[in-house]
Amino acid sequence: MERSAFLERIRGRLGEAPLAGAGADVAIPDDWAVEVDDLIARFEGELIAVGGEFHRATPEGAGAVLAEILDGRAGSKVLLTVEDGVPTGLSEAIASAGCDHLAWPQCGRAGAASADVGVTSARWAVAETGTVVVTAEPPGGRAPSLLPGAHVAFVPAARLVATVAELFRDIGAAGELPSNLVLVTGPSKSADIGMELALGVHGPGETHVVIVE
Repeated sequence: MERSAFLERIRGRLGEAPLAGAGADVAIPDDWAVEVDDLIARFEGELIAVGGEFHRATPEGAGAVLAEILDGRAGSKVLLTVEDGVPTGLSEAIASAGCDHLAWPQCGRAGAASADVGVTSARWAVAETGTVVVTAEPPGGRAPSLLPGAHVAFVPAARLVATVAELFRDIGAAGELPSNLVLVTGPSKSADIGMELALGVHGPGETHVVIVE
């Protein structure tokens, strides 16, 4: 069937179909909106519930937290971005853990694909769902949070918002946006095959979020 005929057939079918709920009264409960009193505590609980690992750090102590995450990974390749929000001193922590430091974007996509751990920041974090929002905006990019098997995101506490609704309000008010924003909630998961849960199928199978206060 030709494309034009196919589309015309779809239009015809849609024109005949009644709109779901048309004319029906919809009752919205008064308590539908999520209220989050303690943003960090809520974020921690939600992240752990989806299989992520939560950490807290001061700017001065961020290197020590990364060293703890890298403990036992000597010889691994750690991809480090220099985007806004990534604390200073992390390259020293990588060296002290016996890991190899790959600098982004200098190492390129091939270097990112060879990395075992990717270290980035995030533009926002959402307490309601334990989600971080990573961006393709330079000097970051898609590869550092997607290609390595483990992702470590350092997020300044000021970037933590209460709800998904608040996140989208902030996105709408942000003006010009990068070519790509990704909402990441815990490790990559899939249960497409045999309904058996597998981690790391479409991205990192291990996720760490460090809230920097």
